[in-house]
Amino acid sequence: MDMNEAVAKAISAERSIAGMTVKELAADAGIPERSLMRVLQAERDIKVNQVEQIANALRLYPHEIIEHAETILERSRREAPPQLVPLNVPTSVEDLDVVEFKSEVDLAADKGEIAADQPHAD
Repeated sequence: MDMNEAVAKAISAERSIAGMTVKELAADAGIPERSLMRVLQAERDIKVNQVEQIANALRLYPHEIIEHAETILERSRREAPPQLVPLNVPTSVEDLDVVEFKSEVDLAADKGEIAADQPHAD
């Protein structure tokens, strides 16, 4: 990813945060919709004056878009953290160990909280 792509992603994110459509952003920024689409798809380099127009339409300062783009660019260049691989994960029901389940009454009887032969309602 290059800075132009990062700026495009930053503008797209800010447009989404502002709840604006591309058509609304283009109109508010005074940029033809097709030109804005090319910028947002990183098909053409964005001009400094366009960053200013878009920032104004989004109620931002131009440097906020650039800073957001720098963050996106920096994140794209980071190494991905190592993936954690679970160990001994059963792949089928047959691989699961059978576990004996006890009712709460049975567990209470095991702890001596109630008499094992005491009648109880389940």
